[in-house]
Amino acid sequence: MAVEIANLVVTLPSWGITDHPLADALAKAGPKYWVNVQISPTKILQLTNDARQRAALRELADWDEVKDKRALNLIAANPESPEAFIKFDDLVLAIKLRVQRLKYSACDDDTALALSEVLRASDVDKVSPQEIVVPVKTAGSGLELAKRVTERAEDNELCLVLEEVEESGSVAKQLIAARQRVVRLPIFAGVKQPLEQIPTNDLPIYVLVNDVSSVSTAIDGFNRAARDVAQLIWITSNPGLAAYAVKKCSGTRSVEVPSLNADEILNKISTDGG
Repeated sequence: MAVEIANLVVTLPSWGITDHPLADALAKAGPKYWVNVQISPTKILQLTNDARQRAALRELADWDEVKDKRALNLIAANPESPEAFIKFDDLVLAIKLRVQRLKYSACDDDTALALSEVLRASDVDKVSPQEIVVPVKTAGSGLELAKRVTERAEDNELCLVLEEVEESGSVAKQLIAARQRVVRLPIFAGVKQPLEQIPTNDLPIYVLVNDVSSVSTAIDGFNRAARDVAQLIWITSNPGLAAYAVKKCSGTRSVEVPSLNADEILNKISTDGG
């Protein structure tokens, strides 16, 4: 029987029946670090329906013609925006036709890396993560991202904000408040799922989260299973989210990783001394 030193519950969303790529990588690498990885997505994602997709494309066309000269800032306002973008073939084509005017921004470093990868994979552009504007002080801060975009904005620049249908739209709202021209493109939606995979052993339980809703869903799941939520250890690359999770669930603690990389996460767990 394999020796295990800790559990890791991965709450990252999935696209349909396909596990999140990071969740899959963690499950495969877990045994090497003696970590029992259990995948339990708290949200199932999908592109919006055809009507909403056509509406998004019309919105873009109404605000910006292919022959226009102004700069366009493609903003991944949600960690899952890059994956949604590459799945939306017609939007990829529309953006590709405007590539000479594009600039890029993202909500955090991990999302910038993902955006860089999908832009390359979809043959839109070759841009490094370092060329993508992100918040510097607080990962995921819509206020800071909007400020950095505004500071670098050119005359008449148009911001194209890729977001989830039901999210608060903090990045778009902050940009509008800063008098930037904004086109909101809600191109994907999520269906919340209860936490189903809950470890039954006595080993430490780490919970990988990437947004506020996954924290709440995890707490609800452990409460339903009559497990002591105060023993949970949150793991994330977002300091603000880590602080939120600890405040939301008294008695818990958090550990942070530089980026959402499978080996970094598992190594952090295997060497965490509490």
